Amino acid sequence: MMPTMENKPLYIPENKRLKGLVTYCYYCKTNVYDICKKTGKSLKQCPNGDKHVFKKYVHVPGTSNQRKTKVFETRDINEAIKQAIEFEQEVKGNPKQGIEIKVKKQDVKRGNQNEVNPTLIIHAMARYISWLHNEGVPAHRIRERSNEHISDVERAFKSFVECLNDCKYQMETLTIDDINDKMVGQVFSYLEKKSFANRTFNKYIGYYTTFLKGYSEEFNYPIRNWFERINRKKLNPKPKAITRKEYEALLNQIKPEKGFKEYEWEARIRNVYRTWLKDGIRLGLETGRRREELINLKWNNIEESEGIEVIKVEDYKVNHIQNRTNDERKFIFIPITDSLRQLLIELGYEKYVNTDNYILAPEVKISRTQVMSDILSRGFSHYYNQLNTGRKLTFKSLRKAYITNLEIFMGNGNTKAITGHSDNQVIERNYIDKKEIAKAMRGFNVFSKESERTDELKGIRNETIENQQLKNREV
Repeated sequence: MMPTMENKPLYIPENKRLKGLVTYCYYCKTNVYDICKKTGKSLKQCPNGDKHVFKKYVHVPGTSNQRKTKVFETRDINEAIKQAIEFEQEVKGNPKQGIEIKVKKQDVKRGNQNEVNPTLIIHAMARYISWLHNEGVPAHRIRERSNEHISDVERAFKSFVECLNDCKYQMETLTIDDINDKMVGQVFSYLEKKSFANRTFNKYIGYYTTFLKGYSEEFNYPIRNWFERINRKKLNPKPKAITRKEYEALLNQIKPEKGFKEYEWEARIRNVYRTWLKDGIRLGLETGRRREELINLKWNNIEESEGIEVIKVEDYKVNHIQNRTNDERKFIFIPITDSLRQLLIELGYEKYVNTDNYILAPEVKISRTQVMSDILSRGFSHYYNQLNTGRKLTFKSLRKAYITNLEIFMGNGNTKAITGHSDNQVIERNYIDKKEIAKAMRGFNVFSKESERTDELKGIRNETIENQQLKNREV
């Protein structure tokens, strides 16, 4: 059935957006923008178009937050814009209506995207999230971002909106241009009270800064980026690698009957146990790779070079950040150690090698990446907490253990050749457990017998060379 004028969704194109003019949905009882809040799809596909109306908000001059609104009967966007301008002139009492209309028409032509006056903050944030999902993004500007990253940005935006609501701002009328130093100070204080870790605090401020910068650049709309003035907090990472004792105890703890966890905010109990959870943790320790990379490892990723087998692993993090695709993708080559080989044999090496099957849990088909990544994280934390070690470790502690012990073995800054890091300082700061390094030095003696013998041999060698040089001169 073709949509009629009466039931067609009221969508305001970008080149016709006017400050304060919105689409209001009586079904959702809220303003709607690009995305239908019921279906999560484009507003143009909203099944409740007959419940849409054009609505105009106008700030009353001389007041702080007072406003007037008007709903228009017309379903024609051009007529709605005309009536909206007339309504604004009526509220503001401007006698020079013809001049004001001319100015408004000029405002419609902002930059390359014909962006109109600033949109509401909540709408701008919704558009930004859609942009992260590559909705409506030209092919040459598409970037692949992980669901985890986008969810992180959404959480940051949620905190931002919660803060403004607590401070009694009217989110229904608050626009991008309303952001100022006072508001940023309130957001700063709100995040401080949340007692976020320094890294999380910096990430949130970074998301807000990038959001305003992106809005300004995307729509050629000049706006001051107040968040750039916030000093980032100093980071003092203290990497914690899982010890052998903890690791072995953790594997023994992973049993079906111990996998039930109660979440207070969900009022339900989840079972985090999976038959492949223990194998995932073992694979994490033996390769030192991230969850997303482990989940997507396949048997045909195993390659042989000069008689030595390695696993070719895509570096998803770098490829996401640098937007590397196809032949530009970066790969890491993990050496197959004796212990890793034993694990691969247990997982079916002889049967599946060179096939396109997944190494870890090939039976998981639906939503593989999201579901498995979440289970690996939740499962590790759940079972590790049952050990009551007094430490708080995450799945990443497996990677830190791998890199720490690799550094002990390789030394001389050679670790990055295996891990794929471009900077030794990143490894030193974020992955090396200093306590484990100290443990590895037990038995070390500055003046050991071996070093004394080395110095003695070096002296003899130098003396021999000097004597030979003297004989040569005499000849």
